[in-house]
Amino acid sequence: MTTDTAGRTPAGGLHDWQIALIEETDRPDIRARGSSAAGTNAGERDVTIRRHRGLTWIYKVWESDRHRGRFHLYAPTTGRVHGISARQAELLRATGWEPTGPAEEAETAELARLIRPFDGPGWQFPEVRPDARLERPRVRVLMLNPTEQCNIRCTYCYYGGAYPGTRPHQTASPAAPMVKAAIDLFVTGEERLEPAQRAVYFFGGEPLLAFDQLREAVLALEERKREVGARMENLVVQVNSNGMLLTPEIVDFLVEHDIYLNLSVDGPNHDRYRVDRRGKGTHDRVRERADWLAENRPDYFASRVAIICVLSAPLDEAALYRYFSGWPTALRALAWDFDLLLPGGEESYSDFRRMFAEQRRVWDLFVASHRLPYAERERSGRYRFAFSHGFLHRSFHRALNQPERDGGPRFGHLLGAQLVPGNEYLVLGSDGTLYSSYEYQSPDFAVGHTDRGVDPEAGTEQLRMFRDAVAAGSCRTCWAAPICTVTVPEAPFRRSDPAGTVVDKVAAKRARCLSERENLEQGLRARADIEDAFGAEALRGHREDWTRQAEGSGRLDYFHA
Repeated sequence: MTTDTAGRTPAGGLHDWQIALIEETDRPDIRARGSSAAGTNAGERDVTIRRHRGLTWIYKVWESDRHRGRFHLYAPTTGRVHGISARQAELLRATGWEPTGPAEEAETAELARLIRPFDGPGWQFPEVRPDARLERPRVRVLMLNPTEQCNIRCTYCYYGGAYPGTRPHQTASPAAPMVKAAIDLFVTGEERLEPAQRAVYFFGGEPLLAFDQLREAVLALEERKREVGARMENLVVQVNSNGMLLTPEIVDFLVEHDIYLNLSVDGPNHDRYRVDRRGKGTHDRVRERADWLAENRPDYFASRVAIICVLSAPLDEAALYRYFSGWPTALRALAWDFDLLLPGGEESYSDFRRMFAEQRRVWDLFVASHRLPYAERERSGRYRFAFSHGFLHRSFHRALNQPERDGGPRFGHLLGAQLVPGNEYLVLGSDGTLYSSYEYQSPDFAVGHTDRGVDPEAGTEQLRMFRDAVAAGSCRTCWAAPICTVTVPEAPFRRSDPAGTVVDKVAAKRARCLSERENLEQGLRARADIEDAFGAEALRGHREDWTRQAEGSGRLDYFHA
C-alpha cells in the first residue's frame, strides 16, 4: 500500500491544505523544558503528553476524590490502571522534567515501565486501503422514518433548524417500494449475520403520525424474514415516539408484533424544550398517555417500554431523580435512558462544561451504590437512576472492559468507528436516499439509494476523510484515544469544505473531545474508586455483563488490532 507525504491514502481523503489547517488549529500545546517537553491537548489543563529522551509518553494521572492522597495512572498504551505514589504523580504532572540523581532516575524508569513510551510523535491510526470497497453491506441498524413531519416542535431537535447539515421538518414519507428495498438490504439471510445483535428503529418526525406506513413496514420486515429464512433471534424492532398519539389500536399492534417503545419524557425540563407549534409545553399530554399505557397494558409496559429523557440545561440531577423516582409510572417501565442530545456543532456543547459538576454527582452515586451486593444493587433505585445515564454506562464500560494493548502506538481501529459507514447504520430518507448518519441526512453522508443499493465506495470515502481528520488533529496525542467513542458523523470533515468550514468543524470537534475526555476520565476514576473502596469483586458483575454482550454480538469489525 502506498501513502502520500501526509500519511494518508492518496484517493478519497481530505486535501493536503485541509489536513494542514486541521493540524494548525487542533495541535496540542507542547513546550520544551531543557531536554524534555511536556504538553496538553486542546481543552485540557493537566500534562498528559511528554517527550523525553526521544520517546513519546502519553498518560493520564489523577488523585482520587474519595481517598485524598491516593493517585492513579492510566497507561493507554496497555489499557491498564496503576496506583502510583504522590511523588510519581508530581513528576508526571511537572511541566519541566530533568531527573537528577539515582532516586529520580529510578522513579523515571519505573514510570517508563508502566507507561511504555514509544518512538514517533503519536498514535498510528490504520489506513483505509486504496482499493477498499463495500461490496456487500452487512447492516446492523436500519433506521426508517415513516414521516419527516412531527406534531410538536422540540427546540433542541436535530431537525428544528438549529444545526447545520440536517434536514428540516417536512411533510414527506418514503414510498412503500423504497421501504421494501431498504428492508431487503437489511434482511439478507446471510448465515454470518444470524447471531448478531441487530435493530430496526422507527424515528421521524413522529412515527405515529404515519402509523399506516409504520405498520406496512413491520409487515414487510416479517415477510422478508420468511422469504429468506432468516430467524434473526437477536433482532429488536423499536418505535421512538413522544407518545401523544398512542391509541388502543396502535398499542395492540405493538404488542402483537413484539415491538419495543421508547417514550420521550424530559422530567423537570420537559416544557422548556418539548413544545408544540404554538410554543406551549407538552408535558401533561405526554404523561397522561404514558400513565394510560402503564395502566392498561402493564405487562407490555414493564417488558417493552422505556422512558427516554434528554439531559438539558439547566441540569439538576437531584430534581431529575425526584421526578422519576416519584412518578409511579416511570418506576414500572422496563428501563430509563437519560442522555445528551449530540447532533454536532459547537453549539451542542456550549452548556456542557456547566453540566460537568452535575454529572459528577451521578458518578458519585454510581460508585457509592457498589457497597451493595450485585443482586441488591440491581434492584436499587439509585443505582438504576445512575446507570441509566448514557454518558455513564458508555464511558464506564469503555474504561473497565477495554482490551489490553501491546504497549505500542499502533491502533487497530479509528476511535469509535468499527465498521465502514453504510454497515453500522443505514438510514432511509424520504426520497429513497440511504445515509450513514441519522443526524446528518445530507449529501455528505449519502451512501446510496434504494433504486441501486449501497454505493460500494461512498462509505469508504467517508471513512478516509474521517481517518485524515483524526490523524491530523490532537487525537494523535490524546490519552483517551484507545477508548474514545467519537465516530464519523462527529468529525464530519469533507473534501468540499472551504477553509472557514474546516475551522468551524475543528472548533466543534474540540468541544466534542472535551465532553468525551470528561466522561472517560470519570469512567476511569469510578473503576479505580470502586475497586479501592469495595474490592475487585464489586466489578465482576459489570465484566460478566460485558462478556455476555460481546459473545452474542456477532461483531463484524473491519479494523483489527
